[in-house]
Amino acid sequence: MDYRISHASKKIDAEINLPFSKSISNRALIIKALCHSSFEINQLSKSSDTLSLQNALQNTSGTIDIGDAGTSMRFLTAYAATKKGTTILTGSDRIQLRPIKELVSALQTLGAEIEYLGNEGYPPLKIKGNKLIGGEVSLSANISSQYISALLLIAPILEKGLIITIENEILSRPYIQMTLDMMKYFGVHSSWKNGKIIIKPQDYTPKNLTVEADWSALAFILEVIALSDSAKVIVNGLSKDSWQGDIYVLELFKKLRLRFEFKQKKLHIVKEETITENNFDTNLLDTPDLAQAYCCTLSGLSKSAEITGLNNLKLKESHRLKALQSELKKIGQRSEYNENSIKLYASELHPPTSIFESHKDHRMAMCLAPLAMLFDITIKDIEVVNKSYPQFWEDMQSLGFIISPLAHSNN
Repeated sequence: MDYRISHASKKIDAEINLPFSKSISNRALIIKALCHSSFEINQLSKSSDTLSLQNALQNTSGTIDIGDAGTSMRFLTAYAATKKGTTILTGSDRIQLRPIKELVSALQTLGAEIEYLGNEGYPPLKIKGNKLIGGEVSLSANISSQYISALLLIAPILEKGLIITIENEILSRPYIQMTLDMMKYFGVHSSWKNGKIIIKPQDYTPKNLTVEADWSALAFILEVIALSDSAKVIVNGLSKDSWQGDIYVLELFKKLRLRFEFKQKKLHIVKEETITENNFDTNLLDTPDLAQAYCCTLSGLSKSAEITGLNNLKLKESHRLKALQSELKKIGQRSEYNENSIKLYASELHPPTSIFESHKDHRMAMCLAPLAMLFDITIKDIEVVNKSYPQFWEDMQSLGFIISPLAHSNN
């Protein structure tokens, strides 16, 4: 269905609760499944990705369809390889276009029995689980950090443990560090030196966990604030001492004259009046999930910038660089992109010439929505936000947006 989105005042005074971290929740679920004793996970993410993984872990034999959940596909591939029984892992058409060969090859080196049921290097997969010996593998880190995290999570239960030699430039390094930090929380020790991660055989220690709010979700709220005329917003649930690398979003948006202050576990955000910064270029190699919100913010403010380090955005839920260019062109934004960067040129913007497409990508829908601070917009398939931020549209209404279905829409 198509939805019309507008904002009457362009002024904001609100308090919101962000969703709980999908990344932390997904790792915690795998650790819990590998742990000899159970423990409580409080504030588990309600995202469709996490619910998909949670349901799959309750029965890993037979056929599992994980839909669009890329993290679930990678984590479950490694997990199922360690558990007795045969598992068929499949997913949406888009999932079947997302490569998984590096992970499968590494698991096969460790003794896993995995077979491609379609195109080689891509899901669906047939996995015959057994006790893996472990050992040493080399893995390229320039496709997806989730391959490395998937292997790390199962490493403690391997008979010989695991040594991963990381090759090439590392994408999303903080997500690998998050995995290691969470494993340490549950009693697993590791070493990461000179391009090698070493984990010896050991047991996870059960320990209750409370999941913090999602820093990457904050990016879309900050986009709204940056595009407003004035704003005072309080955000609950975030941790200053976060496992999440996307806490970098604070540094990123400080350039856009947003002021942040933690008071009694609440993040207070105020928009200052003028932007004095002239250079908005940045490298988001470590935090590519912030790219879409940052690009749309700069576009809405008519700022020029080059954002680099976006090597794997073409492999996400959509080809995100292509999708950004396509949608922002509808409001007059001039841009160009290549394999790992996008360049925005300060442009004279106008109301959209056609309906915004979400490209079945949760982050595309969420980065386009705040542009309603500038002019009324229409977005198709807004329910895709359920993948990571189920209450996104409720939070947008709390920030003053008016969201209504179009009567003629029959999609």
